[in-house]
Amino acid sequence: MNTATQPALTVRDLTFGWSDQPLLNIPALTLTAGDTLFITGPSGCGKSTLLNLISGLLLPDQGDIIAGGQSLSALSSSARDRFRGRYMGVISQTLNLLPYLTVEENLRLMQHFAGQKNDRQWQQTLLTQLNLAGQMQQTVSELSLGQQQRAAIARALVHRPSLIIADEPTSALDDDNKQAFMTLLMSAIKQFNAALIMVSHDRSLQSWFSHTLDLSNLPLEAEAC
Repeated sequence: MNTATQPALTVRDLTFGWSDQPLLNIPALTLTAGDTLFITGPSGCGKSTLLNLISGLLLPDQGDIIAGGQSLSALSSSARDRFRGRYMGVISQTLNLLPYLTVEENLRLMQHFAGQKNDRQWQQTLLTQLNLAGQMQQTVSELSLGQQQRAAIARALVHRPSLIIADEPTSALDDDNKQAFMTLLMSAIKQFNAALIMVSHDRSLQSWFSHTLDLSNLPLEAEAC
């Protein structure tokens, strides 16, 4: 669903707060295909809240979030859920995999949620590119940590989303696994021409990204890209 003619994400004059307490104030933010954005800041600064706004789980108090040309505020809650399933791929700390299903079944389920037909040939191609084709029929619980990481990336990419959202995906990894995960993720993002947003407290990851948004500096440095 990649669209080269329009930004993957546009944020305009966004403000959001809880119980009348301001939290986020982002005048402008734009990501195009291939862009990678690292979001950092102290606990409680609004990192997860911003991801929830970008994914349409929350709506801003003011301003607009436009993903692939679609204003999220213009959609109903159920329509935002459907749009998220089609347009976005998510990687979380828990990797979003169902451990009792095979790798293939996890990918098939993601395509179902995205409103797509089961495409086993594409699944095989994707898993081959991620060096996981031999584990296609294994359950996630049988995989090593590194294999689970690759399966999580495959699940986030199988429906060909234009925007990947990763929420602290390396928080439980040691340095070697963290570097391997980032190398694989960045390679996949480049290959599939998707935009990537990652939230992390780990500033050592910042050098992997083309843009950075430090929420501790808001609103003075909100125009990240």
